[in-house]
Amino acid sequence: MGKTQRNFVLGRMNKSLDERLLRNGEYVDALNVRLGSTEESEVGSVENAKGNTRLTELYFIDPITLTNTPLSSDARTIGVFEDGANETLYWFVHDPSFSLGDTGKLDMILSLNVLSGQIVYHIISIDDGGGENTTLNFNPQHLITGTDKVSDLLFFTDYLNPPRFINVNNAYGEPVAFTPARFNPTGVTAFVFKAGTTQIGTITQTGFHQGTVIGCPAPTVTVYEIGEGVLPTTTQINLPGTGCYTSASLSNNPVATTPPITPGYGILGVNNASQFALTMFIVSSGSSTSATLGLIMSSGLGTPGSGIINGNITGSDGSVGTYQCSYSTPLLQYVDAAGQGQNPESVGPLSITGLTITEDVTYTLTL
Repeated sequence: MGKTQRNFVLGRMNKSLDERLLRNGEYVDALNVRLGSTEESEVGSVENAKGNTRLTELYFIDPITLTNTPLSSDARTIGVFEDGANETLYWFVHDPSFSLGDTGKLDMILSLNVLSGQIVYHIISIDDGGGENTTLNFNPQHLITGTDKVSDLLFFTDYLNPPRFINVNNAYGEPVAFTPARFNPTGVTAFVFKAGTTQIGTITQTGFHQGTVIGCPAPTVTVYEIGEGVLPTTTQINLPGTGCYTSASLSNNPVATTPPITPGYGILGVNNASQFALTMFIVSSGSSTSATLGLIMSSGLGTPGSGIINGNITGSDGSVGTYQCSYSTPLLQYVDAAGQGQNPESVGPLSITGLTITEDVTYTLTL
């Protein structure tokens, strides 16, 4: 069988003619090619070009149940911004057919660092508190074409809403009421850990803390690592980055007094918490008492952003209580040994009622 070979010197597509009648230099169809030509000349060139590659999958994490809900097939990107200096893509997403919430819509602003693969959800909104619109109020008929980034501020406008901006180091929460948790006997296990304790100057810390731990490298860090995961939550998810977190920045301004940090690990949750790993659940007592909870994504990349987690807490000593935390991504961004910015952990103030966290007691957190 004869073989037809053509040189596409015209670099021109022609879908009107049968392929047997095409002039030399024309073609019927092409996939993943780049066409080079000029208006003044009929001579062009065709070369192979890379196709699209799927970088990530987007989803909504319910702040109450921590369940992972994918976006609908109607979700669309309505705006993008390329931060070439920091190898980061920002995009604006609207889903008009989202399955959760009263509005039936979801809007989000997120970013992807193409070098580290880290995804940051800056804003995720399904309700502005009124039950009709989201906080961002995106509209697919009004594309976001006006974008700019000045330092850490990302400006955008869709010519429907007033011009707006966000600080890309922040994670913004939904305008929802934060009500006290009540004991729920049907809650399912999320995390289990055995509490440890350590003394840092005049402050005593008790609980579980293996995430961003002061001191690097060992053995300094062993003073601050406390607690351990207990079955069924013993799988360790390492924080991202290379070597120690040796410096930190706030709005791109170095914080010179920050001590070296060990990027440790979190314990992988189960059931409704399988998308997260717990890095911190500690009570600090001294002249005053405070408590903190920390989470990372189960993938080890990205950040949980902001949300609310609450449920029951039971101890192996028979103690029973409740816990709740409104968490968010801190402004402080660490820098690892490779010079890459890392901000993987969401933290927040923790409220515990009904019991006191005690060393060597095993605690079960439920949702």
